[in-house]
Amino acid sequence: MKEDLEEGIKRFSIRDVTLPDSSFFSTKIVSVLNENITTITRLELVSCNLRCTDMESLGKFIKKSKSLSLLNLSRNSLFSNDGCNVAAKQLSKAMKNHPELFFVNLTRTDLWNNSEALELILQGSKGIKSLVIDSLGGRPFDKEGLPLVTNFLQKKNSLTELSLSNAGIGRGKKGSTRAKEAPSRARLMRDALQKNATLEQLCLSSNDLGINDRVFSTVMSGIKGSESLIHVDLSGNSIRLMPSIKLVAKYLARNPSLVALNLNDNGIPVKSANLLMKALLKNSTLQQLYLSGNNLNDRNVPAITEVLQSNTTLRLLDLQCNNFKMNKGRKDLLKLLCDTTSLDSIVNSNHSCSLVVKGSNFGRSHENELRNINRLENEGEKIRYKVVLALCVLNRDLYDPRSFDDVPLEIMHKVLELVQQEIGCKGYGRGIVPSVRKISKTKTLRLSRLYEIIHQWPALPSLFSRGVGKKKRKKSSKRKFKVADEEEDWRPSGGARKQKKGNDESSSSIVVGSGRSRRSSIGTIISYADVENSDDES
Repeated sequence: MKEDLEEGIKRFSIRDVTLPDSSFFSTKIVSVLNENITTITRLELVSCNLRCTDMESLGKFIKKSKSLSLLNLSRNSLFSNDGCNVAAKQLSKAMKNHPELFFVNLTRTDLWNNSEALELILQGSKGIKSLVIDSLGGRPFDKEGLPLVTNFLQKKNSLTELSLSNAGIGRGKKGSTRAKEAPSRARLMRDALQKNATLEQLCLSSNDLGINDRVFSTVMSGIKGSESLIHVDLSGNSIRLMPSIKLVAKYLARNPSLVALNLNDNGIPVKSANLLMKALLKNSTLQQLYLSGNNLNDRNVPAITEVLQSNTTLRLLDLQCNNFKMNKGRKDLLKLLCDTTSLDSIVNSNHSCSLVVKGSNFGRSHENELRNINRLENEGEKIRYKVVLALCVLNRDLYDPRSFDDVPLEIMHKVLELVQQEIGCKGYGRGIVPSVRKISKTKTLRLSRLYEIIHQWPALPSLFSRGVGKKKRKKSSKRKFKVADEEEDWRPSGGARKQKKGNDESSSSIVVGSGRSRRSSIGTIISYADVENSDDES
């Protein structure tokens, strides 16, 4: 921190703090900004009682600062009346032709009610790539505001991202003047999107587009006609009726360039959601789909299952704040990411999509771990983490030695290492689990525990001794079966060559416990000569 201060401040942020009068800002705050004018790249003055009278000194700093790339002045009453147009002009001049500034956030700065200030800001935004001018909730842009924005989109500019929430495109009660004007506002947005060639990300959340099917159809035709759009946010628009959902599903089925679609908080019912899932079976471009805050339930699980089993493009599916039951729907959905029925089923699970159902590990679901695992790039690493998680927690019955019968001996050490692992211990799984812990003295890993048990087992040597054997009876002879000498080393029958004479002197000896062993010309053989053979009679 000290070194950063010595080199200069790179990020300056004041949030939710009420600043004193304007003189304090111009003398105290701006002086600190000017001292770091060559290093500050991010300037955030959010909800801090910033006034239009502060724009003169702030505008001078922005214009002189050649390193500033991000400017956030949201939630300040900067342009609440016509007297603030001077401030808008000063900010517009500072933004215009800035060498580094690419992101400007003017959310809830009262641009919705001051079309003259909005026009000035748009004039200075021709070189800006990301512009956020969301309105205050429940207060749409005035009659001239939306035409100014759509006209700006059709002109030559560098804009690639635009956020226009609460702009009032489809707002208005049935029969009201604004409701009658909604189709014309929708046509303005359609024409602007079809003519714009640079916009990649568009946010039209909370514009009540789904209340009127005609309005939504018009806006969707503009989205379909834009070949550059890859991220679209249509959240909070009451898009729940079947005609509107059919338009979205038809759009997804034709594989547009769209990468992310946000349909949160639309109240989408079960049948409409199943229609969207059916469209995703044909889609091979969408990577992120947000369906949080809708009315999906366990009846949607089969359709979602089919999508996750066949669609390998989808990287994120957000299903938070829906009506999935804990022990049924949510459990079945997470099983798609890691089916612990067998080792083969784990391998055949979905390893591409990060699924968000609850957003937490509520109910010991390990949802966070599975989501973090699926975010990894290497598929082999994903499978390994899931196998370890299953062996440790999800299905300990998978730890069966017979499961490894067909594993080639040359990779058996890798299998044993995998069995020994535990996610979250000794740094294994950093980034998968929230914290990494050490192995406690009272808790050992599986192979370590197995070694301790076997090492302390008194009857262990009997596993390696030849044993007494059984007596063989023959009619023609009463000769007794010869018992093996207790001092004789046990060797596997067949395959081991006899030791040549003269090698005993040069052989090295290994002591294991109290027994003796010798190293032969074909390897090390361990015997437990001092352990008595079993006294059981044959």
